[in-house]
Amino acid sequence: MDEDRLRMVTEHLERLERLSATQAETAAAAEQLATREFTGKSDKGGIVATVDGAGNLLAIDISQLSKRRHDGVTLGDAVLEAIHAAEQAAAEARTALMGDLGAGLGLGDLFGDAQQLFGGGRTDLR
Repeated sequence: MDEDRLRMVTEHLERLERLSATQAETAAAAEQLATREFTGKSDKGGIVATVDGAGNLLAIDISQLSKRRHDGVTLGDAVLEAIHAAEQAAAEARTALMGDLGAGLGLGDLFGDAQQLFGGGRTDLR
């Protein structure tokens, strides 16, 4: 191997080692996220949906005022709006968590230049 390839392999191995070191952090963070609850509201807070970290619906609370104020279709739309808001909050937390875990690992090009590194030009594995 020439010096450039050796340097690239060494850099990739270092990245893989850092990635392995974050495995325990990732498991702990995933467990923490699974136990969190996220809420979304609509109809001025009269409808509240609660989901878990995976986005599974746990509860829907509809105030008496919201029930009286809306017909079935409008109430259904407001319930969906609250659920979507709660799911969005959970998704944002997952994205932030994964961004924090992956920060500084340099994973973007970890496997992307394997073809260049090993000089392979063949992509068809038949």
